[in-house]
Amino acid sequence: MDSVENTSAIVLEERNGNLHVRLHGKFGVDTAMEMTSHISKKYRVGSNVFIHTAEVTTVSPQSKEMFSSMLGVYNLPPENIYLMGEKGMEMCHDQGRVIIRKKSHGHKTCGGRCKNCKC
Repeated sequence: MDSVENTSAIVLEERNGNLHVRLHGKFGVDTAMEMTSHISKKYRVGSNVFIHTAEVTTVSPQSKEMFSSMLGVYNLPPENIYLMGEKGMEMCHDQGRVIIRKKSHGHKTCGGRCKNCKC
């Protein structure tokens, strides 16, 4: 069953057996602690966690270390946690995986995949 939980700057959503976390605003030590706590309550063994960072405005330097530490505290598998977006590079834990989608060049019809586009 899919579900959504909204807590301040953190929105958690379960889809297709995976957990999606959407962050909004500043990512600091408190946010890192709160986020990992919520993930630990919702995480199911073998599933993936996708942390969407498009709406993150700033990342405090200490939050990266706190995020990494809290993954250990809650015994969450870092290999199943993916940070989505460019801010993920700043937030990423040591064993983390960051996915950054390629930007299309404004093509509405083809998405930038055709050779001689006239979009």
